Amino acid sequence: MQPIRTSRLLSRATLPSQRQNVCAAPHQLKASTRTINTTQRPSLRLPLLPSNGTKTTTRAFGLPDLSSFLPNSNNNKSPHRVLTATRNLPYNPTLLYKVISSVESYSQFLPFLTASTVTARDPETGSPTQAFLTVGYGPLSETFTSRVICDVEKLTVEAKSGAKCGQEGQGAQASKSSSSSGLSGFFPGANEGLFEYLTTRWELVPISPAGTQGGPLTKVNLEVRFEFRSQMHATLMSAVEGQMAGVMIEAFEKRMREVEGKGQ
Repeated sequence: MQPIRTSRLLSRATLPSQRQNVCAAPHQLKASTRTINTTQRPSLRLPLLPSNGTKTTTRAFGLPDLSSFLPNSNNNKSPHRVLTATRNLPYNPTLLYKVISSVESYSQFLPFLTASTVTARDPETGSPTQAFLTVGYGPLSETFTSRVICDVEKLTVEAKSGAKCGQEGQGAQASKSSSSSGLSGFFPGANEGLFEYLTTRWELVPISPAGTQGGPLTKVNLEVRFEFRSQMHATLMSAVEGQMAGVMIEAFEKRMREVEGKGQ
């Protein structure tokens, strides 16, 4: 009977080890399953982009303010414009006066004036008293019936155009047909004419007479007053508006050199 007891003892001795292995198997299986599940499960996290130090900025984009082109816009403080220019020229005032009183020749040398026609003259002096003057720049132009005032004693010549000066413009129809270039479809008032009024005044002031040393010298003053009829025209003409008087008096000086060269 002794061998049998030994066998039972051996069997009992090995039983805990077997139980341990049996208990360990589910634990290992669970760990293995957990490892497999972790490996096979798709990741939902997006990889972080590496930072390169670049900053993202946002710029606000705005449309241009079209209200400045509208005829009733009040962007400008005053619709009335006054431009002046002065030049001392080495000519006799009598010769200068002869040129500035020849209104019919204005379109031959004055910029922004594309046509000039005298329609009436003083029967005693022969000086012009009325004229058609066409003013234009680029696609815009307007013809005025202008009242011309020549004062030989004061050495002044003045042309007044526009309804505010008592002279109606003749250019409304011309603007509609040839000058506005279809702008009225976009901007109200484009066909209403360029100016409410336009006046130019030339004044001669003798500085030294012809008999003095250095020859004659005369101061020429030019004053241009006007008001645009619409803000659209003011915007289109803004690029040259401030240069008008200076360019005109330079053109007059060039004209005087031509006249002197012809011996007139």
